Amino acid sequence: MTFLSNSKTLSRLSLVSLLICAPFSSYADQWHLSFDNDVVIGQDGDYSNGFVFGWQALPESDFSSAPWPFSWQQALRFSSQSQTSQWGAKIYQRMWTPSEIEYDYAQPNDRPYAGLLELESFTGSYSASFAQKNWFSVGVIGPASGAQTMQELVHKITPSTPPKGWQYQVENQLTLQMAYEVDALAFRQDATDDSQWELSGHSHTMLGNFRSEANLGFTLRWGDDLADSFGQLSSHAGHYGQFSATARKSGSWTVYSRAQLGYRFNDLTIDGDVPYDSHVQMKHQQVRASTGVIWAFPTWSVSWSVEVYTSEYEPDPNSWHGYGVLSYSFVL
Repeated sequence: MTFLSNSKTLSRLSLVSLLICAPFSSYADQWHLSFDNDVVIGQDGDYSNGFVFGWQALPESDFSSAPWPFSWQQALRFSSQSQTSQWGAKIYQRMWTPSEIEYDYAQPNDRPYAGLLELESFTGSYSASFAQKNWFSVGVIGPASGAQTMQELVHKITPSTPPKGWQYQVENQLTLQMAYEVDALAFRQDATDDSQWELSGHSHTMLGNFRSEANLGFTLRWGDDLADSFGQLSSHAGHYGQFSATARKSGSWTVYSRAQLGYRFNDLTIDGDVPYDSHVQMKHQQVRASTGVIWAFPTWSVSWSVEVYTSEYEPDPNSWHGYGVLSYSFVL
């Protein structure tokens, strides 16, 4: 398949996303921005950076008022006694690089450069003790994702090492992905007069030509009004839940830790086509963990977290990697 230049392709994908979202603007009550970056752990490489721009409708009792793309997607859920329903969409750009980005030659023993640009739709159903969510995305990995342009621009603005090896990135390929996640409460109890803590389990499954994997894990939360925000946390990359919808006027807060282990079947950032002979092989067993804090008000919220994960390929000299995530939402 022949692609246009990176800038033209990126512009057209952005235009398509705006055209898709335009008819749903009356439902787009929450807008959010998220930034992923590995600068917080003092290293550059592996999963390096991500940017999310998305929206979600404020919670409804069912999907009767949802636009047509979400009304069919919600049918993928299992039947449950949910209290609220949510739907939304986002555009998400991510990038992965070798650990040494100043080299202008191929690095066959390190992970390749890779960029991904996705447009994703989402539906979810929630109660105080059970939640289920699903996602469908279409995207492109390779030069058409615009990741090279983004990293070169950011590193030019900031005092960072200029990346010189993007000519060796994973080649262009369209991607299709589906994902499903379920959260189930184990128990919840009072911690103080004004807060609770809870333990829950979750499973997250993803299927597609970009990445397929299955995971099981648990979440420990401490905060106020936890029943109102149950299931809003997610293992799905780039997802940001609804925390303002039930926040107190004086502000609500949550501190959490989340961990999971799983098995990965395929990963285009590792085994995608590259213009050289790569010696890198994907590691199937994966472990991930995160910890963070969320502060929410009725009209806005902010979240900060640190994500860590074990090595995704062989031969990786590092046993783990990490990055920080800063998210901000506002309600219109």
